[in-house]
Amino acid sequence: MLSGCGGGGSETAAASLPRLPGADAVPARPAPPIELTDYHGHRVDLAQLRGKPVLVAFLYTHCHDLCPIVAAKVHTAYAHLDPAQRPLFLAVSVDPAHDTAASAAAFNRRHRTVGEIDWLLGSRQELEKVWEAWSVKPEHSRAAPEQIEHSAEIFAVDPQGRIRALYPPEFKPALLAAGAQRLAGL
Repeated sequence: MLSGCGGGGSETAAASLPRLPGADAVPARPAPPIELTDYHGHRVDLAQLRGKPVLVAFLYTHCHDLCPIVAAKVHTAYAHLDPAQRPLFLAVSVDPAHDTAASAAAFNRRHRTVGEIDWLLGSRQELEKVWEAWSVKPEHSRAAPEQIEHSAEIFAVDPQGRIRALYPPEFKPALLAAGAQRLAGL
């Protein structure tokens, strides 16, 4: 699932699950662990977020193509939701060498996602454990080493801690907003 700062969605039917608007249905499965520090210095453990809907994406703060587009769409989707209805959006770093608390804060200010995207940072070793568990394999582009090729799907995790759907990078903000409302009710 690699592409220049992106990736494609996958369509796997899951007839027994309610479909989330705009998302690719997947068989429900437990979300792999995430235990990292957010850019505010707080420890985040996905298992402790049970009871809340969560969106998980793998992004980097110095990206100049798809990551800012995803952020803009998340901002637009969240504008259609009451703050209490917004799922927690976790952006797991794919660039431990350059993603810092300062670069994450700057990214959020630049893309108007302060309070909407919570960046999770860590050492290469910490992040590699998460990447492996989530089957994400970021790689530096051979053509442009400052760019990182990575999966850009957004994983929709229900309040029970199961991945229920994937939003492809080309998701429509209004459908993400509708899906977030449905995700919260699962």
